[in-house]
Amino acid sequence: MVALAIGAAAVWFVERGTGDGSAHAGPTASSAPVAGGGSGTPSPTGTGTGTRSAAPSPSSTAGPSPSGSTPHETVRDVKGFTVAVPVGWVREDSTAGVFYRSPDRASLVQIFQVSEADLSPLGAVQGASSYLRAQTTGYQEIRVGAAPGAPEAGELVYEYDSAESHGRRRGVERVFFAQDGKKWAVLTAGPAADWTLTQEHHAAALAAFRPGG
Repeated sequence: MVALAIGAAAVWFVERGTGDGSAHAGPTASSAPVAGGGSGTPSPTGTGTGTRSAAPSPSSTAGPSPSGSTPHETVRDVKGFTVAVPVGWVREDSTAGVFYRSPDRASLVQIFQVSEADLSPLGAVQGASSYLRAQTTGYQEIRVGAAPGAPEAGELVYEYDSAESHGRRRGVERVFFAQDGKKWAVLTAGPAADWTLTQEHHAAALAAFRPGG
């Protein structure tokens, strides 16, 4: 995981790679998300910095993904939000946020809160991209700007070298204001060759996301 300092210290991490399947970071978050989209000043990947649990969350309900091709389940996380993740993914709690990872660790969903008051959603993803460009092995910005269909949200699509994904990993991070008026980030990443599937996971996570559990 990598961090982008905004102001004096606040930092939030986003799953990105440093060549070893690590995560990337950006402006700030409530605690400190890591890999692929989180906050804090943890490790480069978020691997080994959190607590793992076999069950995705304390409470969940299974259901098909929007396309019907991959089963997802809606989980009410103890950290205060509801989100949808693929069935069978493992939850990890980290100072960089909450991660849900595929059993082989090639793919993930990361959720964290961005606490920097003066940082806009667009500014958050732009800052994350600038930092990653300087700090991440093989980093490539594919797109950064307003989120498609949600101009008030910021979205970054990027790639980097990842040992966990056995080559190139592509991620998409969206920062937005949720119903509670706070800024949240949802980051989804996986092997670049599985981009369509990663987009499916990301869409399911965003559609089900609600703050407050």
